[in-house]
Amino acid sequence: MKPIKSIVVLALIVAPGLAAAQGYYGGGPVGPPPLPGGFHDRQGRLAIGGSLGLGYMNANGQAVECTGCDANPVTGEGDIHIGGFIGPRLALMFEGQVNVQQIALDPANDATLSQTLLLGALQYWITPQLWVKGGLGLAYLNFNDNVSGTTAQSDGGLGLMGGLGYELLSARNFAVDLQGRLTEGTYRSNGNTDNITSGTIGVGLNWY
Repeated sequence: MKPIKSIVVLALIVAPGLAAAQGYYGGGPVGPPPLPGGFHDRQGRLAIGGSLGLGYMNANGQAVECTGCDANPVTGEGDIHIGGFIGPRLALMFEGQVNVQQIALDPANDATLSQTLLLGALQYWITPQLWVKGGLGLAYLNFNDNVSGTTAQSDGGLGLMGGLGYELLSARNFAVDLQGRLTEGTYRSNGNTDNITSGTIGVGLNWY
């Protein structure tokens, strides 16, 4: 089974059991009654969480490949966020995200390419469980030589992020969501522009 499909299947298997055990969305009342439309009343609350995902990485529209690999590896993604609700359905957050992919694998050449984004983001709940997110900030590209242990980092570029998620478990204080993320870093050097794009699907844990 492909890694991305494995994440989706795992989330769908775990969700019903946790929901039954914890009395989340659709169960008995937890905290204050929901707002009109079934939205949780999270206004003024802190938002903390993160996610892990798998996907792909492109450089200037072309897939990033791995020299010496039997097959092109997937891109790993991890992110964290912290912020707060500035409205019943709107949260302002600081996001940190890293996407990593193997680009060389042989006895003399073991290297990974990673893109780090530091972003300010807004997250809006369209329905009590469906949300969209957008972010803007800085991006850094890193070439990691795992043989020598050295890292070369680019100058800061423009970082963009868009996300869509659905809360499989949904409560006022806690949520588990299935989410998709699309990020891009734009770097300009010596009159040239390079774009590194990543798309991932993952599972997130969130506390409010």
